[in-house]
Amino acid sequence: MSRLRDMHDLKWSSSGDFVLDEVELDLKDTRDENYRGAIQRVQARLQSSKGDWQGSPQTGAGLKKYAGLPNTPEVGRDLQNAISNELMRGSLLSPQEVRVDVFPISRTSIATLVHIAPLGQRETITLINSYDLADNKVSPRN
Repeated sequence: MSRLRDMHDLKWSSSGDFVLDEVELDLKDTRDENYRGAIQRVQARLQSSKGDWQGSPQTGAGLKKYAGLPNTPEVGRDLQNAISNELMRGSLLSPQEVRVDVFPISRTSIATLVHIAPLGQRETITLINSYDLADNKVSPRN
């Protein structure tokens, strides 16, 4: 069994709200959804900056430091490195499991593709986000 598949968490919606299990009438968790817990951890790191989480003050890719910068190849490489480093910090993902690609999609937005290939598994996960340098907003696209 994959350690990434075994990551469980409370399930939250794309808007960040906890999801209610309508059968159990309690907060829903990610136990029955392959890789959902791992995906949520990756998304939380992409959307956070260090200091955002009291229980884990070092968590967060810190993309807000790119707000207001021009959409240049250098900024794209820096963003790519910041995301890669954050996802490998604390062994969330190993270097063999993750690849991050970035490319401009508008004058102020950069697409980020996080490719995850869990070790020993056939499944792969691709998370697509956009980061708007003008609005300092990370938006999931899948």
